[in-house]
Amino acid sequence: MNIFQRIWVESVEALGKIHWKAKNTLTAEEQDKIRQRLKGNYYIMLSRRNNHLSTYMISFANFVLSGKWSYWSHAFMNAEDEVTSDEDFRIVEAIGLGVEYTPFAKVFDCNSVALLKPRSMSIDDWTAILDKAKSEVGKPYDNLFDLKNDNALSCVELVRTALMADPDYYTSFANFEALIKKRKNLTPQMFYDCEDFEVVYEVRH
Repeated sequence: MNIFQRIWVESVEALGKIHWKAKNTLTAEEQDKIRQRLKGNYYIMLSRRNNHLSTYMISFANFVLSGKWSYWSHAFMNAEDEVTSDEDFRIVEAIGLGVEYTPFAKVFDCNSVALLKPRSMSIDDWTAILDKAKSEVGKPYDNLFDLKNDNALSCVELVRTALMADPDYYTSFANFEALIKKRKNLTPQMFYDCEDFEVVYEVRH
């Protein structure tokens, strides 16, 4: 890592820790609706925290890439559909500490959530994808946001890497890959905007 990359990484890490008191987070009823959907199914999920500086940094990055401010700031997946309590949920995500499993209550202590389904995939197609996502647990976070290097992963890189375990990925997600090629990077908002994904549940505060 050269000096400029080191300065960038340290800046991202420092700014990413800045947040303030949360307001208007998901209600208990909204969280319960998410619980019910996660039982028996898998999703690409997006969230937004209005009280995190990183949310606005990511929105600016999306503006640089697309000319539009973004709403969504984080992407993650659920890796377990047979649950009887919150402790059974396996939410896999890449955060500042790296790729890890995060408890339900911590993940959904946010302001907004969207659940997305890949249009071309059935429930049976998820096995390889989830196995890939689970295999990435323990990797460090990619503060350089380098799509070509999978030794470290950002939240969007984790989801894309997992999806690429689909043997038909480049056919099933052709529009998504075209969008990445056009913008030369990836943000959470691009999952939401891409026609390869269908929004099946959404709540915003």
